[in-house]
Amino acid sequence: MTMLFKNKILLCLLLLCLGDALFTDVGLKLRFIEEMNPLIRSIYEWHVAGYYAIKLVFPLALMIIHPRIRQKSWVHPALLLTVILYGAVNVYHVVWMSMAFNHLAAHG
Repeated sequence: MTMLFKNKILLCLLLLCLGDALFTDVGLKLRFIEEMNPLIRSIYEWHVAGYYAIKLVFPLALMIIHPRIRQKSWVHPALLLTVILYGAVNVYHVVWMSMAFNHLAAHG
């Protein structure tokens, strides 16, 4: 199991995916946002644990198959792009979360 967490980029991706899931969950619970993806929205409405499972299964699966595909020339650039995109999504979440909390603080 510890072998899964040795690759720093994959671990970063997993943490960013978890951050995305947590920010979205908080935003949905506080009604700051709406989930725009109909599939994810239906999973979230069905069961929050299912939502987290779906959000985390893909980075975990990638961690498992990465040792078999890491030599392919496209894997590292695609992984870096994915980490950058999820990083941007998390920054976006921080921005709207801080704006929403500031709005609540100002308007009670």
